Amino acid sequence: MVELVTPMQSFVSWPLWVQILVVVVPLTAATIVLTRVSRRGVASERGDYSAATALMRFAGAAFVFLGAFAIVTAWQSSNATLGDIQKEFSSATSVAQYTRGIDAPEAQKLRETLLAYAKEVSVVELANSPKIEISNAAEELFYEISDATYALSQTDYLSSQEVSNLFKDADTFEQARNSRLAHSTALVPDAIMWVLFAMGAVMIVANGLFPSGPRAFVKWMQSIGGLIVVVLVLGAVIVIQSGDASQAAYFRPIQVFNATFAGL
Repeated sequence: MVELVTPMQSFVSWPLWVQILVVVVPLTAATIVLTRVSRRGVASERGDYSAATALMRFAGAAFVFLGAFAIVTAWQSSNATLGDIQKEFSSATSVAQYTRGIDAPEAQKLRETLLAYAKEVSVVELANSPKIEISNAAEELFYEISDATYALSQTDYLSSQEVSNLFKDADTFEQARNSRLAHSTALVPDAIMWVLFAMGAVMIVANGLFPSGPRAFVKWMQSIGGLIVVVLVLGAVIVIQSGDASQAAYFRPIQVFNATFAGL
């Protein structure tokens, strides 16, 4: 089954600098053109100030509200995925630690399978984070970990209390993996992203065409200030959505897991 990729998902998959350019360049060009158009108006005829001010206030409030919502949604979704990854590999580390000092085929099998699983998750499932892929190889390794855990529990190397704790950690590991894979591939729904981009465009148009006073400097300051606000809000959502701000944090639990493995 081929997964359909929406235009917004395709956009988010581009390099971050390309995404920023695609947003900044058109908005900057529109700001310059519209500001020049506004400056051509007759400075003495300012009867449109009231209507333009009302539009700016309404559009600005709506844009800031939705922008803040999108940023919080993206950040919370990113942190939820990170929390699952931390829980997943923390419990995997706990499972691996039960093999410490045990020179037996069952313990060796469990260590090797956990290490292979961590590599597969890192290379495939989290390669395009925050978008989560599903690796068939990781699924197979996950079931091998369950079998290896059970095989170790049937040996005489662990006490009954250690076996109970081993199964608890293995269960936590399973739940964390399932929770991670259940996350949406998009931190912010496409509909919200499209509306946010549309509102940003409305803000640029309204800001650029806002009636100009006699001083060009004030008008340009207003237009450029509005552009900066729109770019910062959209940029914050894009950066979080693209994963560049969180990818290093996603791989950190796996790095800690591998470092712990070196001491086993």
